[in-house]
Amino acid sequence: MSSEFKFKKFTILQDKSAFKVGTDSMLLGAFIDAADAKRGLDLGTGTGVLALMIAQKFSEISIDAMEGDYDSYLECCVNFKNSPWSARLKAHLGDYFDYFHSDEYDLIFANPPFYVESEKHTKSSNILTKHTSHNELAQLISLVSRLLSAQGVFWIIVPYSIYKNIIEVSYVNKLYINNITIINSKENKLKTRVIMSLSFMEKSPVHDELTIRNLDNSYTTEYIDLTRDFHFKCLKD
Repeated sequence: MSSEFKFKKFTILQDKSAFKVGTDSMLLGAFIDAADAKRGLDLGTGTGVLALMIAQKFSEISIDAMEGDYDSYLECCVNFKNSPWSARLKAHLGDYFDYFHSDEYDLIFANPPFYVESEKHTKSSNILTKHTSHNELAQLISLVSRLLSAQGVFWIIVPYSIYKNIIEVSYVNKLYINNITIINSKENKLKTRVIMSLSFMEKSPVHDELTIRNLDNSYTTEYIDLTRDFHFKCLKD
């Protein structure tokens, strides 16, 4: 895999990072709505790709980005510095469960390194760093509930197999599901991921669905439209 990943308006250095730019980040970054947010928090930023996408989309937001892996943190710092939005982005080294946060955030987002049980046995690299337990999931939602402002929104992408766990632990923390988007990797590979937004505002969730690829492996029109502001190369359906 290339040590760089080019977007339309920025480039990601990912030579040493534990996690490379992937479809999950592309999807979540494109979906996140934060038009009125002023302060953002990226939990587990990796290369900083999500923070950069949000900074590109919303000109008023400043983002704190947490990363526990030292090599990923260093590359994130470089990626932030080389971007057009460096003044609004700040990387922090440390486990976000241990890091002291004194502020509230209008927007919090995360692409946690989940592996479902079936995936853990088929992917050997970075198993320990990529697997997140259900206990850690509960800790994550509890952390979000403490840091999110009254009108703030939390966005997350998870495997379909565990999204109902998000709902359960969220209600315990008085967070409510506002949006649920089911992601199909392909027309014949359904329900692989779920993008969700949560807040303290109780309302009927908006349900949606998106398919990334057609049966012939070409990108769907809906995926191309969603990500056209970010992909460096023009995608073809």
